[in-house]
Amino acid sequence: MSSDDGSSRTFLRLLLVLAGGLSILLVLPFLQYVLLAGLMAYLVAPANARLSRRLGTITGAVVTILLTIVVVLGPLVLVVLVAADQAVSLVRGTDVPDVATVEIAMQDLLGTDADIRTLLEPYSGAIETGVRGVLGSVVGIVGGIPGFVVGSVVFLFTFYYLLRDGDAFVGWIRTAVPLDAATADELIERTDDLLWAAVVGNVIVAGVQAILTVLGFIVVGFENIVFWGVVTFVLSLLPLIGASIVWAPAVVFLFLTGAVPEALGLLVYGAVVVSGSDNVIRPLAMQRGAELNPGLLVLGIFGGVAVFGFLGLFVGPVVLGLAKAIVELLVKARQDVGSSS
Repeated sequence: MSSDDGSSRTFLRLLLVLAGGLSILLVLPFLQYVLLAGLMAYLVAPANARLSRRLGTITGAVVTILLTIVVVLGPLVLVVLVAADQAVSLVRGTDVPDVATVEIAMQDLLGTDADIRTLLEPYSGAIETGVRGVLGSVVGIVGGIPGFVVGSVVFLFTFYYLLRDGDAFVGWIRTAVPLDAATADELIERTDDLLWAAVVGNVIVAGVQAILTVLGFIVVGFENIVFWGVVTFVLSLLPLIGASIVWAPAVVFLFLTGAVPEALGLLVYGAVVVSGSDNVIRPLAMQRGAELNPGLLVLGIFGGVAVFGFLGLFVGPVVLGLAKAIVELLVKARQDVGSSS
């Protein structure tokens, strides 16, 4: 290699660092929408492949996007809006049992004649801060509508081109990364397994637990079931927490309000059916995906939420799992070199 070739490659690497840094700055404001587009493209890729074979690449991608909006995103947005409305209704206390009844039950439980409001007075500052935070979030959401519109456009274009050119993009990665073909294929395969486990597997488990919890709440007479279903779904995505953090307080609430038979029934149903379903559904849902270490899963989820927001529930475990897979590939390569020498 001549000195001119070496200088050219060095200069190209410097240009790559500069262009790459600027590209990151350009993508960061819309990172949530780009990540959402990537996750959605991964989920609907099998359907898009079938449609593209029949309708062509461009038409297949367009039809896939329309079906995704109508069948998935539309109902999802509707459920979230209904859940938000029910949350406001719940906070306003439109269907909360008589406060005096709860106070009497709490006084009997605590063995004191003190007024509940007096007991809660030391925490009034924290409660006020929490309410202000919620109101501030609502104002922020309303003020962010123009940004949401721009982000939606970014999402749709990214979603479309990932569906249309996804295979070509994966092929380009294979040729662009400085890895041999076998290592690149194994890394892509492990990424696919991690995505399946973190996205598809966890969503299936959380969805089943949310549905079972809602059915139990309907039987015992709770209202605002859409809200409780959404809360259970989100919390069921978190390891070691699951649906029990929703139905267990509900059991306590029923006991305090005097609904003892309903409380006992919900306790048995929640422990046996809702929480027990995790032991049945999760192994079936995770058959294809990679087995994520519980420690990495917890760290990936909470760290992912801190860095990426809600989508970090899915992206965080994939990032840590991918880092672990890269280390394992490096160890394997080192062992192969040692055995060959």
